[in-house]
Amino acid sequence: MSSQSSPFHIPIDLSHTALLLSDIQTDILARFSQETQASYLAQILSLLDLFRAEIARRQEEPSQTSSYQDTPLIIHHVLPFGYNSNAFISPYNKLSSWVQSLERKGFFTIPAAARDPRTPNYPIPASLLPPTSDRDSDSAGFGKGPNEILLPKFQTSSFGSSDLLGYLRARGVRHVVLCGLTTMGAILGGARQGADLDYHIVIPRQAVMDDEEDVNSFLLERVLPKFVDVVDVDDVKKLF
Repeated sequence: MSSQSSPFHIPIDLSHTALLLSDIQTDILARFSQETQASYLAQILSLLDLFRAEIARRQEEPSQTSSYQDTPLIIHHVLPFGYNSNAFISPYNKLSSWVQSLERKGFFTIPAAARDPRTPNYPIPASLLPPTSDRDSDSAGFGKGPNEILLPKFQTSSFGSSDLLGYLRARGVRHVVLCGLTTMGAILGGARQGADLDYHIVIPRQAVMDDEEDVNSFLLERVLPKFVDVVDVDDVKKLF
């Protein structure tokens, strides 16, 4: 594909690429209609399926010397609301009052066990969980390998997490396909900070959404393309 026709400003090497799912969780999705949720999750699952298949294919190659060398990475980055009784929410951060207002409206619920840091609550939609024979188990498919991982998220921007950056460095990740909720929150914050850290950020339009469609459109059309690649989901699929 020539540089003139490519939607990406630099070529993408899947060996050094991560699929980052930021704040894709049931308590945020609940703000949208059931139809919107189903359509959105179908787009995310289509990307997950491709990344999982590529990981499996590369693991079968005889040249592999480790379980993750030259292999894409999938990261579920989720807010474990209630963790340590929400001690991570700062009163100096204006977003904290917004989160608290959502809690009052019933969008965030805190199971008793979630307040214990030993038993955090990660409300990932069931359809996005890693394949496993026991989807009701505590691990829910995580911990079965180093190529699809779950990380707690305590800041709006995923790249504000030292844990995330440590995994990206360890895997030699240079390209990040950023998907998530919402466009003006996790996506705008993560895209801007990730670009400042010299990661090649790719945002599939259909893999992000916002409560306000005009805000979503403005950010995707006028703001984000100035420093990241905003593309269609199909453009990402063509990489495989």
